Amino acid sequence: MDKNLIFEELGEKERILLLKANGYGVDTDGFILDSSMRKISSKENPRRYLKAKFACLVSGSLYVLDSTPTAISELIREEEKRDSENGN
Repeated sequence: MDKNLIFEELGEKERILLLKANGYGVDTDGFILDSSMRKISSKENPRRYLKAKFACLVSGSLYVLDSTPTAISELIREEEKRDSENGN
């Protein structure tokens, strides 16, 4: 993982454009859809579905997750663990 993370706030329209450019969809209620047109559930709370206006798009990947501090810190921990296992 790059040691210099840059976070950039995007508006909902920009998020939707990026989601669609990366193969995702967004329904009329604002929920993010996978390539099979199913709603994507939150990793943080699997009973809740991700909405475009609250989603975090991870640069350099196709990750879409909640933009909560907990979800972002979990992603960073997972990436750090993966890097250390690969000797980076």
